[in-house]
Amino acid sequence: MIEIEPDEFTAANYQATGVSRFKGNPFIEALPQLEDRKLDFLEALAHYPEMPTAATRKSGEMIRLMEMNQINDIVVPFAEYEQTAVAMANMLRDSYVARHPDSPSDRRRRHALATQGRSQMPFPSDWRTSGSGHLLIAISGMGKTTLAKAFLLRYQQLIVHQSYCGKALRCVQVPHLSLRVPHDGTLRGLCLQFFDVVDRLLGTEFRKEALALRSIAPMALQMTKVASALSLGLLVIDELQNLRYAMGKNAEYVLNLISDLIEHAGTSVLTIATPAVQPVIEGSIRNGRKMASAGQTVLRPMTLGDPQWKLFCETYWDYTYTKRKPRLSKEILKAWHRVSAGNSAFAATAFGLAQRHAIGTTECIDEAAFFRVAEKEMAFLQPAIEALNSGNPSKLRQFDDLVFSERFRALRSQLGVATPPINEPVDDEFDDIPEEEAPEPAARSRQTRPSGNLKTEEPRELN
Repeated sequence: MIEIEPDEFTAANYQATGVSRFKGNPFIEALPQLEDRKLDFLEALAHYPEMPTAATRKSGEMIRLMEMNQINDIVVPFAEYEQTAVAMANMLRDSYVARHPDSPSDRRRRHALATQGRSQMPFPSDWRTSGSGHLLIAISGMGKTTLAKAFLLRYQQLIVHQSYCGKALRCVQVPHLSLRVPHDGTLRGLCLQFFDVVDRLLGTEFRKEALALRSIAPMALQMTKVASALSLGLLVIDELQNLRYAMGKNAEYVLNLISDLIEHAGTSVLTIATPAVQPVIEGSIRNGRKMASAGQTVLRPMTLGDPQWKLFCETYWDYTYTKRKPRLSKEILKAWHRVSAGNSAFAATAFGLAQRHAIGTTECIDEAAFFRVAEKEMAFLQPAIEALNSGNPSKLRQFDDLVFSERFRALRSQLGVATPPINEPVDDEFDDIPEEEAPEPAARSRQTRPSGNLKTEEPRELN
């Protein structure tokens, strides 16, 4: 394990979880209190900045243009977010069940892994990982990365243990780290990114050590060793679809590394991707099962008649900065959906651009404002948006990150997970939506990365 000196931000604070499976496990009891209800996850993920008032809308043009930048900070949690959030909470905690620091079996595992390549100590046959994987798939702009980042805001990235229940326990714990698969999909790039993140967090020099290795296999093994030594709980790997650009067997190597982190380091892994990841996963069912052992979540665009579309639009409409704030009519809802296809990122972009054009000119957002934005600033997105609006499989297949292939649907069926239907046009209309008071913003606190006086050493078993 690795030791550092704690400070007021990083020192472990233990609290009982109420879960019998977690009782007496310092790695789990040092984490934030578990939510009482599943709904609490959605409320915690939500973020609503301060809304403009009537006085704000009377301010100067440049003031309002600057103020409206906070639209980018809005997080409207979708119902599907709950599934991933619950999975992340469980995966993070459950990964430590098999890694209790007082477990003789886990001490043997740590030692065998730390000395692999230097000794012939066998991996303990009685140790079984409690780490797992969850796969989050959605087209670009549906809030995949936002969901993961919002969830992890409540969790420290570094916890320092000194003692537990009167017994010495000198080690560090890293509850979570986040990586992105490089654009070229190389295993080397992913490993070096991991060491960079760890070095920034702890002040270590793992990247330098990794660069001294002559081949990629020892580098991947070193990543697994460091993850184990840090007692890494959850690793988030975003942009998994970039593996489709990997040369040779790099994609397979990365998937093997993910499985190895789960099986030998005991770390849980959340992988995030667009549907373009399909050929990568189709080529390795074994690794696919590992990555989805804790389930899969698919986020799809909102249809016009979807209550979530109504909620989404109502929420954003409260952040209108033009001098006039009209009623959110069914015509505006239709136009807004037409130019975004129910994609949350496209919809937020269209709303922001429409306001920027209206401030200082018409000072009002209407359906024409959305169509003007679609024809100009968002013109390059229109082929994809039109494909989504049409629901036509032949058009959707022109964009590999918009649609699930038949082979991938069959694979998901083998894994016991249903694939949502293609987004189809819906004629449902909403009644006009009157202006209402916005809900109270959910409280959020942004974690500041703690610092401490570091003392590092080679991964070793816990004394």
